[in-house]
Amino acid sequence: MDNFIIIQQILRMLITYAFPVALIFSMSRFRCRRRTMWLAFLLITLFGTAVSTFQFLYPGMERMKQLYALNLLVPCLIFLLIFTQDKPSQLLFNISTAINAIYLVSILSHFILRGSLDNGYVMIWQDALIRAAFYCLILFIFSRYLRDPYQFLAANMKRSSWRVLSAIPLLFMGLVMFLGLYPHVRTDNLLGVTFLYVILGFVYYIIYQVFISTYDLLNQKQDLDVLKNQVDALKNQVDAVQRSEDQLRIYRHDMRHYIAGISVLLKEGNTSDALRVIDRFDELNKETQLPRYCQNVMVNAILSLYLQRASDAGIVIRTSCDIPADLPVDAAELSTVFANAIENAIHACSRQAPGTDKRLEIHCVSAPQFLVEIANTYDGTVEFDEKNLPMAREPGHGIGTLSISTFAKKYGALLDYKAEAGMFRLRLLINNKDEEAAGR
Repeated sequence: MDNFIIIQQILRMLITYAFPVALIFSMSRFRCRRRTMWLAFLLITLFGTAVSTFQFLYPGMERMKQLYALNLLVPCLIFLLIFTQDKPSQLLFNISTAINAIYLVSILSHFILRGSLDNGYVMIWQDALIRAAFYCLILFIFSRYLRDPYQFLAANMKRSSWRVLSAIPLLFMGLVMFLGLYPHVRTDNLLGVTFLYVILGFVYYIIYQVFISTYDLLNQKQDLDVLKNQVDALKNQVDAVQRSEDQLRIYRHDMRHYIAGISVLLKEGNTSDALRVIDRFDELNKETQLPRYCQNVMVNAILSLYLQRASDAGIVIRTSCDIPADLPVDAAELSTVFANAIENAIHACSRQAPGTDKRLEIHCVSAPQFLVEIANTYDGTVEFDEKNLPMAREPGHGIGTLSISTFAKKYGALLDYKAEAGMFRLRLLINNKDEEAAGR
């Protein structure tokens, strides 16, 4: 066999392995560092290419095509079971979807080149370029429009739902392999297989609609929960104001009695008792004061509500919040960030062993840039995904973290997480409107 043909064939196999691995990895939720993910991508791609090259040179091209799905499935499944937080049924859905995409692109290239599958030794580089173009298009569409909602749903869908969904692409992949690859590779029924892909396209469209509907419902539920918390916070603030006013009326009514008593004690030279009365007077005065963490009414209401919950949970609170009334972002959305972050902090502190130090620290500055830092103690280890976002340990958690990330993207803010020395820190840097205007 001509060496040039072998080189072209290896190049095509390299492309044919790199794409599905990239798509599968884009669909997965990793619990390892980005470097580990990229190393695995490279190793799996090279491993699959090497195995297929061996099969191409010795058993032949037909055997290589028949074993392609197995060569891809086994290493991907082993690695992803170890280094992702996805369910096995979801991984099978991801892998079989990628393999179906490979088969579809192969058929499309066959029709464009008018017969590239009939003879695998002609138009190799043209076929490789066409496949690469389709692969890049699929990856772009998924990464740009589908990845975030897909991974959001992956974190919140039940295991039983994934079992049903994974059966669809798996069965379809088996049917396509039976019609086109076993017992021998054949192309005389490609029109029938293409029609099956049209049907599969409609099935995936239905799945997509279900995903989007579920995604919207989850977002609406989260928005309603946030709105309810904001209403509760404002209601608590109103109740606190009412209680403060009631106490203030009593305080004013009793003030003349305290002043008269202090006056008598001072005239008698009894300064120690007079000081005790003044201290009691000061305590009553403090009872009429409302908790005020910042100047913004909405954010202050949320902080009052959630920090009270933290205090009730036995967490020591330290705050220094320079948050003005006029913010560079929407106050309701910023209050949602505080609510989610503090709720995550309370959850992390609740997982600490009894008797350990539990702290929650909030620091905010408004100039020259608007900076928020929320830190809390934690036990154990914190794992980050490839986007450097902390991963939830339990199903159903992690929605608040995604909400904070969405807020950062919307306002072009810098979001950073760090876990070291027993403290987990969230930092959010937002450009001030005045600074942006001055920079123009």
